Amino acid sequence: MASGSEVKISFKDSIKTKLTGIMVLVVAVPLIVAIIVSYVISTNKSKSDALTILNANANYVEAQFASTVQKNILAMQTFASAPSTITYLQNYNSPDLPIPKEVILQQMDIINTNIGDGNTSCILSLPSGEQLIRTDGEELANIADRDYFQKAITGTIAVSDIVISKSAGNRITIICIPIYDDQTGALIGTIQRSFDLNNLHEFLAASVDDGYIADTQGIVAAHAMHEITPDDEPEDHSTSEFMTSTASSGMYESYATGSLAYISWIKEPITGYTVAIAEKDSIIMAEARRSAIIVIIIGVVLLVVALFISLAMAKSFTEPIKALGKSFTALADGRFVRIEKYNKRKDEFGAISNAANSVIDTLAGIVQNIKESAENVGSASDELSDMANQISQTAEDVSNAVQEIASGATQQADEIQEASENVGRMGDAVGEVQNSTEDLSDITDKMKEASQASSQSLSALQESSTEMTQKIDEISRTIQSTQNAVNNINEKVEGITSIATQTNLLSLNASIEAARAGEAGKGFAVVAEEIGKLAEDSKQMADDIKKEMEELLEQSKAAVSAAEDVKQGNNDQQVALGETLEAVNGMLEDISSTVNGVQLISNGAQTCETSKNAMVDTMSALSAISEENAASSEETGASMQELSATVTTLAASANGLKEIADQLNEEMKFFKA
Repeated sequence: MASGSEVKISFKDSIKTKLTGIMVLVVAVPLIVAIIVSYVISTNKSKSDALTILNANANYVEAQFASTVQKNILAMQTFASAPSTITYLQNYNSPDLPIPKEVILQQMDIINTNIGDGNTSCILSLPSGEQLIRTDGEELANIADRDYFQKAITGTIAVSDIVISKSAGNRITIICIPIYDDQTGALIGTIQRSFDLNNLHEFLAASVDDGYIADTQGIVAAHAMHEITPDDEPEDHSTSEFMTSTASSGMYESYATGSLAYISWIKEPITGYTVAIAEKDSIIMAEARRSAIIVIIIGVVLLVVALFISLAMAKSFTEPIKALGKSFTALADGRFVRIEKYNKRKDEFGAISNAANSVIDTLAGIVQNIKESAENVGSASDELSDMANQISQTAEDVSNAVQEIASGATQQADEIQEASENVGRMGDAVGEVQNSTEDLSDITDKMKEASQASSQSLSALQESSTEMTQKIDEISRTIQSTQNAVNNINEKVEGITSIATQTNLLSLNASIEAARAGEAGKGFAVVAEEIGKLAEDSKQMADDIKKEMEELLEQSKAAVSAAEDVKQGNNDQQVALGETLEAVNGMLEDISSTVNGVQLISNGAQTCETSKNAMVDTMSALSAISEENAASSEETGASMQELSATVTTLAASANGLKEIADQLNEEMKFFKA
């Protein structure tokens, strides 16, 4: 490759490309790892939270369903244990009934009214299965062959599977309670009440998006997403996990709808019915994936920003180097090109540009002086050659030639003196280089001190980040304690609700007894009514407290989740701080190497300064010798023999000097300045 041609550097070998790639990797690798970790953690956390909520919904629906069943059972148990009911069943065949049938029918109507679910079918039967009283006015029948009745007369609360009502034509379930003689303990009858399963659909639809309640055979009694009519094909779940499992609750995965869904189920202990709540995996993961996509988009934007910043920083580093390369390329081609664009920068590149410009200016001056000297030497050699030829032709001009030689020697002394001055200027340039290296050494020392301070600051920040992680753990434990306390309060509120329900039923029983007592029981009826109102108010207040506790529990869960997110972000920050601290320590080692290199340059400049002084002394001595030669040449003019030999020698020397001058002028044409 020619010395003056510009070097072409490929894109892949460019410092700018490598520097940009390294900076982008430094940003991209931690960013990509953080995005992947965030995606995995967020999706797993969302799935875990969603399944926890699914279980909570199943528990809530089961509790509400159990409360509805318990309400019916308590009302009928109150009726079954009432003295008026027992007296009526003991004497229903007597001509003079101590308790009229109308009173019992009125009490049964009160049960339907207080429960208030729209059902009016309440039936009093004998142990034989013969029905005595029906509140719906339908024809009396014998129910001895019914499964639920057979179970009830064994002394157990019985709840039937799904039944199609013959009178109303709707889908119902029947709750049957045994009635005992309070003196003998013998079974004297049963009280049963129908429950319209459409009420369960309304309850489910208001509570969950997808879920159902199945009877003991696995047939769906009610579904949250649609009503079930007697004409619909029964939905059979007899092969589902909750039918084959011996556990009372659980969760399993299902592909029955063609896609993955999670089903949480609980068996209601009294009825044996199963409450199953479902949620699709796509719905559970939708929010997590949406959050992950947002994180990915933000990461891509940050990566693009990092790329632009890296390009800008790489350009700020490589452009001054390219300018310096162009200047040196021009110098290799014999041209002196200053670096004008970056010499005003206050950083190391500005210092290098100024030093390079100083060297270029100094070299340009030296070359210009050498050119002028070469031209002078050429002219002198031409004159000497002519003088030698003239001396050879005529002896008469020898004296004049000797004089010319003396004059040439004097001129040579002057030129040597001038060369000595040029050497002095070169020494000054070397001194400037030495000063520049001293300045550069000071700058690198300051950079080293600043990097050490940065390393100490990063270490302190890392310790502070570790302390913050510990504080976040303490906050999470405190919030967890709050959640436990809220759960305990919810249990107490459930107890209050149960007490209020029982109080209401006792009030109902008191009202019945007051009605049976006639005028004497009016005052007692008023008290019973007030007790009933207090029970309803207590239940309402308990429900309000439960709602508040549920909201507080949700907020506590959200706070725990937020604390975990902050803790994860803080851990990521500690990793990034550790990597930054390692990079700063590596930079300290590079700065130490730079300081050693600058010291070597300074030592070299000192050596150049010493050599310059020795050269100046030599040139001074040479100048003195030239002056002495001039004096000696004037004294030799007396001898023609000696002059002839001298002229011959002078002619040869003049020709050699002319050749040297011509060669020097040819070489100086390389420099364009």
